[in-house]
Amino acid sequence: MCWGLLRLVVGRNDVAVGRFSPYSAFMLMRTQRTSLRIHGDVVREEHEPDGSTSTLPRRDVVWGDAGFAVGMRLGDVAHTWEDAPMEGVHDRLWLTTTDGTSWAAVDHDGGDDDVFTVSQHGPRRLWDEVEAAYAWWVENGRPGPGRFGLSVASDGGHRAWLDRPVDDWQL
Repeated sequence: MCWGLLRLVVGRNDVAVGRFSPYSAFMLMRTQRTSLRIHGDVVREEHEPDGSTSTLPRRDVVWGDAGFAVGMRLGDVAHTWEDAPMEGVHDRLWLTTTDGTSWAAVDHDGGDDDVFTVSQHGPRRLWDEVEAAYAWWVENGRPGPGRFGLSVASDGGHRAWLDRPVDDWQL
């Protein structure tokens, strides 16, 4: 869900640390692009999703600074849009974990009301996580990508951070 360019510098304890450069991105190569078919590949007929409603604007959580922050908080989550997936649904935001074990669908009927129908399935409640990540982003002053960074250990373990590296994972 997030994007950006990260410059890492290896420091003490062989930990690489760096900040994201705001608004930097590259076009994916054809082999990196995925045709995310959530309904056919992830959602199964036997799934019985939990239903709810939300007033959180769906587009706000996948685009711009909020989309970056939400993506950093959620980690292994992908999203895609589907136009008119069924009668009465103007468009749908699909969210899924990259392992396909959890998914959420957020539907808009095309009307003027900003109330969205939410369906969620799996061990992770993805839309609940999105709402919590968005609230965190607002509470922290709506930070842009340039305030985020990442620390990566030599074993591949990594931690994202806001404003400054955490714990002993610093330069």
